[in-house]
Amino acid sequence: MKTKRSKIAVTVAALATAGAISFYTLSPDSFNLERSSTQTFRTEQVTIGNVSNRVSATGSLTAVNDVVVGAQLSGQIIKIHADFNDTVEEGQLLAEIDPEYFAAKVAQAQALRDKSTADIEAQKLVIERAKLNYQRSVRELSRSRTLYNNKSISEDALDEIETNSKLSKLDWEQSASQLAILKATNDANEASLKQAQIDLDRTRIVAPISGFVINRTVEAGQTVASSYNTPELFTLAKDLSEMEIEAFIDESDIGLVKLDQGVQFSVDAYPERQFNGKVSQIRKAPQDNSGVISYIVIVSARNADNSLLPGMTANLDISIESIRDAQRVSNAAVRAASRYAPSNQQKGGRGDFLSRFEHLNLTNDQKTELKKAMPTASPGQGGQSNTAMRQQRQQMQKVLSSILTAEQRELQRRIRNGEVKVGPLLVLKNGELEVIQAEFGVSDDSYSSVLSPDISGMQIVTQVRDN
Repeated sequence: MKTKRSKIAVTVAALATAGAISFYTLSPDSFNLERSSTQTFRTEQVTIGNVSNRVSATGSLTAVNDVVVGAQLSGQIIKIHADFNDTVEEGQLLAEIDPEYFAAKVAQAQALRDKSTADIEAQKLVIERAKLNYQRSVRELSRSRTLYNNKSISEDALDEIETNSKLSKLDWEQSASQLAILKATNDANEASLKQAQIDLDRTRIVAPISGFVINRTVEAGQTVASSYNTPELFTLAKDLSEMEIEAFIDESDIGLVKLDQGVQFSVDAYPERQFNGKVSQIRKAPQDNSGVISYIVIVSARNADNSLLPGMTANLDISIESIRDAQRVSNAAVRAASRYAPSNQQKGGRGDFLSRFEHLNLTNDQKTELKKAMPTASPGQGGQSNTAMRQQRQQMQKVLSSILTAEQRELQRRIRNGEVKVGPLLVLKNGELEVIQAEFGVSDDSYSSVLSPDISGMQIVTQVRDN
């Protein structure tokens, strides 16, 4: 049976999906597709459901407040006082390094300190003697001058007595200076003693925090060397009620990740269980692995039942944005519409320029006002300077701001910010193909949410095939 040219001949083929998807054979001339042969179209019903855009990654679980306990000295471990999973208190003894050598160093430093202290006391006596000698020489000089005035001694004898007095003064001053040197030596010996005592104390490895032992890497009798790197002996965790995941995010996805975004993850130990967390840190240092750049994102998660353990591999889905109970179409429908939807734009003319605002659903009055403000040549055509084009865009923006409603301005803002995308959809309505402009929201790997218009119950074209 023949139909009018404006109608589309439809052949329905039942599928195994109980009518959810249908096939139609159409004459392409009826909707201005530039095809010369009959084509088969696949359609689907609009569904209601959740759409969630996620970034997937893997990472390793670590305790939030874990501390690596190391040895600051080289020596032999003679005793181990803590084992795996032991609960320890801050300051509790975990292990001991053989203290014999360090105790000898303390004794040696103490002996040097005691000697320098005794030298100081002896020098004080020397100073006192030099002082008395000087005072005696001063008195003798005074008497000698009286005798010289009375012609009782010669001038040479007086000169010798004056010289002896000056030498006595120099001896006194030199003794005082020597005391300062001995005090400095004593201070150095005191510091050496303190350092030796610190080293002796460090032979006792103690817990820096209260918690429990999650790892021990040393055995009694083992020798540790701290010449270059601090040997790691124990790893302590304050508790496991809070865990962190170090996730590696590809550079193509890192721009989507924001602080406090929700995260769902699973571990191989509990494959059927979903754990929740949130993004707590985005590190800016790049990680280069054979030319592949990624960034570390820290995810915080509660672990109230201690089921998560350090070192477990987590498979994460970071929730970028989501919408619940939304009308949605498959991404195949979006791709099909973008490829096959007819274009009614008049390139280079005013129709082409006005079509840029088709998504705003302008009223006739708004279109009239916009046409009045339009330049003779549309922005971007040849023969116009950059300054003129910029002025035209600014003028058009002012006109738009004055004629748009609050809802239209909000839609334009959301489109500009990437919150909403506008594009076509192909629908079959009463046996005819129609192209509608839709506002798309959140998209994932399978679906795109449709914010407007209401397309519930419509048959959406998802595929076009040549017969």
